[in-house]
Amino acid sequence: MRRLLLVLVLLLPGVARAADIVDATGRTVSIPEHVARILPAGPPAAVLLLALAPDLLLGLPMEVSPEARAWLSPEAAALPKVPRLTGKQDVTEQVAALQPDLIVDYGDVTPAYNELARKTQDRLGVPTILLDGALARTPEVLRLLGRALHREVRAEVLARLAEGVLALQVSADRRTVVYLRGAGDVRAVTQGVGASEVFARLGWTVLAPPDGGAFRPVTLAQVAAFGPDVLLFQDEKMRDAVAASDGWRALRAVRTGHARIAPAQPFGWVEEPPSLNRLLGLAWLGGQSADAVAASVGAVLYGHTPTAAQLDAVVAASRPLPP
Repeated sequence: MRRLLLVLVLLLPGVARAADIVDATGRTVSIPEHVARILPAGPPAAVLLLALAPDLLLGLPMEVSPEARAWLSPEAAALPKVPRLTGKQDVTEQVAALQPDLIVDYGDVTPAYNELARKTQDRLGVPTILLDGALARTPEVLRLLGRALHREVRAEVLARLAEGVLALQVSADRRTVVYLRGAGDVRAVTQGVGASEVFARLGWTVLAPPDGGAFRPVTLAQVAAFGPDVLLFQDEKMRDAVAASDGWRALRAVRTGHARIAPAQPFGWVEEPPSLNRLLGLAWLGGQSADAVAASVGAVLYGHTPTAAQLDAVVAASRPLPP
């Protein structure tokens, strides 16, 4: 009789029923049946949710420029800034005030992030999940989260898009690449981190100094000694820096037309953050034109069809740097 009553209660309309999800930490987390307020723990989760369920987002935990917001749907472009759980500050009180139904983290599965997810759920009493941000697992993560949020149709569209981009053939031309963050005191990304997964997927070898973490200080002389086939900059300011420097212009990658600034609208195409936006970089570096990538992959991800002016701008920005 008790079991029968329980079944009848669960079938009543308006009764919230939880669904269990096993996240990347191995924890089983109960997700409310009706989720209306999701807090992304950091920028990678924000981009994931912008694509899958922007209407459920409480906001974005990073600065998004007006130019970048113009590449998003009107609904997403209007989202406010919210506290970043994966930052260095304790924002527990600010997060609690937002009253989220669910907190989603997405990215590297490390002991530190595992512990953050567990502690956040314990402190706030809000279901908190960490999803694996590995590029190859993008379709799987989309389908998993789509089921939990009852967005299966949208998740399937995005998952198939990701599968299509990930299926691009690796070039037989095994290139070497140096990818540099910043301007002035630049840092080179190393292999084996989320910021270099696009290159790994293409079969390219990432060159960087031997020590210094994920982003390693590097000099122009070191870059010249590496002699990469491809030189890619994250910061637009490096366009003028290269133009003003005989040393930069003398690099083989610059002389041969293989030095570029990575497009960054609305988010970095190679990384920053390492999320679904990397699909654009993979398609672009895999041989697709920048405007075709923005008009197809970008439009599906962000719910906004780029204007002719936006497409012209991204093509101009992605052209090889002149020697």
